[in-house]
Amino acid sequence: MRTLDTYLALAETHLSIAKDRAHADIAPVLANTIRPWVPLVTAGSFTDVEIDAATLMVRAVEAGGRVRDADVLSQGTMEQLFLLLRIALAEHLSSTGERAPLVLDDVTVQTDRRRKEAILELLRDVSKERQVILFTQELEVVSWGIHNLPEGSVVGL
Repeated sequence: MRTLDTYLALAETHLSIAKDRAHADIAPVLANTIRPWVPLVTAGSFTDVEIDAATLMVRAVEAGGRVRDADVLSQGTMEQLFLLLRIALAEHLSSTGERAPLVLDDVTVQTDRRRKEAILELLRDVSKERQVILFTQELEVVSWGIHNLPEGSVVGL
């Protein structure tokens, strides 16, 4: 039994090292990917983002330079930042060179009109490279899609 405990402890150590390396590799890639999008989807309230390599904790940088942990931001801003992270992860976690579709559900619910349009425009840009499927119950989003996407792109269920 002592041998099993030794092997389990060794495995835990190696997994922890691998996790730390993965975080160190992916954190700057994610931050650099979402950095240009942050001011767009936050209407300029935040101008930059930091991702801690040890914890993958997200921090947003206000226009005045103040850095705030994402988990203390408004629900809407938090969701906007995490949407950007999901887009970036979809971009960087595929190792086959294929582009998996991005399936999203009501990602603009906690968003004001200006930010909603910025998110929808970003998703339209992302859709040039990968399929984006957006489920929504918001009539405003449906209307935007009808007026800004190619005919047949909006499907009612």
